[in-house]
Amino acid sequence: MERSASVVTISDIAQELGVSKSTVSRVINCKGRIGAETRRRVMEKVQSCNYVPNPMAKGLVLRQTFNIGVVIPKNEEDNPFFQNCLVGISESVYKAGYDALIVVQGGGDITPLRRLVINRKVDGIILTRLEEKDESVDFLKKEGIPFIVMGTPDDNEFCHVGSDQISGCYEMTKFMISRGCEKVAVLAGDNKNSVNTFRFEGFKRGFASSGISLDGSVVHWNLENQKDVFSILPDIMKKNPQCLVCMDDIICVYVLKWLKQNDYEVPADIQVISFYDSQVLENNTPPITALNVNVSNLTKKAGNLLVDIIEGKKVPSHTKVGYELRIRESFR
Repeated sequence: MERSASVVTISDIAQELGVSKSTVSRVINCKGRIGAETRRRVMEKVQSCNYVPNPMAKGLVLRQTFNIGVVIPKNEEDNPFFQNCLVGISESVYKAGYDALIVVQGGGDITPLRRLVINRKVDGIILTRLEEKDESVDFLKKEGIPFIVMGTPDDNEFCHVGSDQISGCYEMTKFMISRGCEKVAVLAGDNKNSVNTFRFEGFKRGFASSGISLDGSVVHWNLENQKDVFSILPDIMKKNPQCLVCMDDIICVYVLKWLKQNDYEVPADIQVISFYDSQVLENNTPPITALNVNVSNLTKKAGNLLVDIIEGKKVPSHTKVGYELRIRESFR
């Protein structure tokens, strides 16, 4: 005969499933980090035994989905950084019993994010990058849903995790200047992208602290693709810069391709550095000097911090991960 709800206890459920009483309790109360499979088994047994009255069981299900939303920028799906972000975040939250749902948005349209939140598909959100005048943060604050921003925004009213782009690029610039490079060309993407503006700020501070004017250098913004980079490089090279400073690894790949096609030798004819490292740059011939950020550590911290927020724990408003100057053969 099936036992009534008043007779079934947590101990009964734990014994039948071969787990501890505390595990069953944490699942029922949505507390702690429990594997997704264990959580599923416990909830199925809880509901099948009618241990929790139906209205309460329904409330538990609606209150927590065990899904994390990860928002990446539109047209960046093939960018190695965001691909690594997706892998790292997914692995991190999975260990805590959550699954990752991917959302792609851009151009100021946050409809995909709105739909995910309003339909209660997720317990929290990780924004991998903020655009200028991004409405995502205000929306998430209004909805009261936990979220993390990856990067270094000028706002301590929400939680963010990132590397110190300004300090890293400052150190790389000082290194470059110490090797005699004072006349350089900077090739950069979107000038409204906060990461790019922080990197450029570090670059400017490096020159200023060395007492060197930027008059001899030139900066090219808003290079969106290979065509943009290829179109500007002939004029850049006519001015005989000592070094090409690439704001990120994607632009650096385009630069290296153009240099090779036009018979320039790195570093004999022109030196090259990148303010963001990747495996492609490390494996290039010659390997490219770059600023390396541990993306695995970055994404792990982002995932763990969001889970802590969801579970009601206090977290710091800003968490920094380290960086490293990787001096390679593209610099003399």
